[in-house]
Amino acid sequence: MRIILTGDALFSSRNLANRLDATLVEQLHNADAVFTNAEFTTPNPETTVAAGRGYVTAVRPETLAELQALNIKLVSFANNHSGDFGIAGMQDTLTAAKAHHLIAGGLAGSLDEARLPKFYDAADGRIGFVTATATRADVFIASNGGNGVPPRPGVNPLRWSETYQVTAEQFDQLQRIADSLGLTESAVKGRRIERWPEPPANILEFGSLFQSHLKFEQATTAAFKTQVEPVDLAALKASIADAKRRSDFVFFNLHTHEGARADWYADQPADFVVEAAHAAIEAGADLVIGHGAHFMRGAERYHGKPIFYNLGSLLMEFEAGESIIPPEMYTAYQLDTHAKPSDLHHQRAVDETGQFVGFNAHPKFSQNIALDVTINNNQVHIKVIPLDLGLNRDNPVQRGLPKIAAPVVAKQIFERLNQLSAYYDTQFSYVTQDDTFEFVIE
Repeated sequence: MRIILTGDALFSSRNLANRLDATLVEQLHNADAVFTNAEFTTPNPETTVAAGRGYVTAVRPETLAELQALNIKLVSFANNHSGDFGIAGMQDTLTAAKAHHLIAGGLAGSLDEARLPKFYDAADGRIGFVTATATRADVFIASNGGNGVPPRPGVNPLRWSETYQVTAEQFDQLQRIADSLGLTESAVKGRRIERWPEPPANILEFGSLFQSHLKFEQATTAAFKTQVEPVDLAALKASIADAKRRSDFVFFNLHTHEGARADWYADQPADFVVEAAHAAIEAGADLVIGHGAHFMRGAERYHGKPIFYNLGSLLMEFEAGESIIPPEMYTAYQLDTHAKPSDLHHQRAVDETGQFVGFNAHPKFSQNIALDVTINNNQVHIKVIPLDLGLNRDNPVQRGLPKIAAPVVAKQIFERLNQLSAYYDTQFSYVTQDDTFEFVIE
């Protein structure tokens, strides 16, 4: 069996199979199947945008035909944009995915269904995969029905919590500030009326009890700590174990922007991501991949199995596409509500002097990877495909469209991947004859 695993797909133009790098398209077509994360929703024209969504990524349902043309059969629809057009938009997306014969993971009509593994049967074996999202998981979460209430469509969540550990001196300072602002008194009153328990003595919930607050924990040293929600982690492990019993090869994919120290653009993932990835391997996953960050993070060998914490993007095509942009999105970017999509995307790409900014300015958002995975007699061979999205190309029509990286860029990707992976005592070897590098699992 051969499967190619890619990261995020953000695009809205057409005829990609004939416009992309022919060598890359050939590799995609030669695989049994290709996986990607569809970082968008596909609402019908009459479906309205959800409230409070400042930045949305949406295309019309017919755009999914582009995935079919690239041999992309396995798709994650669980990410922080799944609910940009509300519950109706998620239902539209599921309908469109089915119409285009896509195997959709992580998004379903109920929580139990969203948690189920998905399968692809190749001629010589079965591939199973489980999909979840950590980013905005609590916003678009699915629910089960009961007590006369129908289930709610949504994503398979991997929820997590964050705690700010501070020293005793810092904790006392924060407590005094909370007292002086009246936060302590209002929290005590609110918990008494709502019948909520008081937190432990070493925990301070700083802020509004009912809106938002930060959780501080007294500790010996200051640190930022994250932890997976136990219920979600248990469900994830059960789904992976189920998939393993029914498949020859299982991969877990997690949508996660979160990085170390609450930084979405940190090179290392948040602690909870590592915790979840390790648990997935322990539950039976043969491979774990992350997507969402839009740039590459390091890789780790855990119990002999590979974890790629973020693959980056397969496609990041904004400027020349036909994305759906509601008036609120123009407002969020200080544009007139009658602006054009190219106005917004150009503003995010180039400043008033013509210099690239944001995603377009830093090469790490252009230099990404895909995994070419071959499974033969329980041996897994992974070839890393270096991709160059060229977000700083002169022609905006070509920006964000992947090419197999030229040797110079491929070497840069190789060196960066090794640098990031050294943190996990993992290294890659470069294969000079085809400008790729390999990761072999016995």
